[in-house]
Amino acid sequence: MSDELERRLAALRPAELPADLQTRLATPPPARGKIRWLWVAAPLAAAAVWMLMPALPHLPVSARPKLQAAQPSDFHVYLPIRKTSTLVNVEDLAVIDTEPTHPIRLVRATWIDDVTYAGDDGHSTISHRTPRAQIIPITLETY
Repeated sequence: MSDELERRLAALRPAELPADLQTRLATPPPARGKIRWLWVAAPLAAAAVWMLMPALPHLPVSARPKLQAAQPSDFHVYLPIRKTSTLVNVEDLAVIDTEPTHPIRLVRATWIDDVTYAGDDGHSTISHRTPRAQIIPITLETY
């Protein structure tokens, strides 16, 4: 069987190249220039911009707008004068039986904390309200 395969392989010949490919391969490659100008373009552009920078018109320092700084009399110090916490909701969440003799009841309490601040000028006040949730574990006594 290998003799038959060798005979068939010996009969194989390479295919002819297409005519257009032969002409393209026969023509010499185009001559390249000695200097590649692309790498020179970026530094030349940067140098041109750098040279033209002093010629560009600039706003004088005095013509620039100035920011108005807040006057010291506009600042006030606020100190807390009153704090109240109001319970607005109580919700039973679960009963956890971690130990059979001491089950624990979980309760979610929702509070609103209200803090009033007074300014040092004597007549300005600020009120700040913050909601707060708290989960409270309560140990239940079983007999």
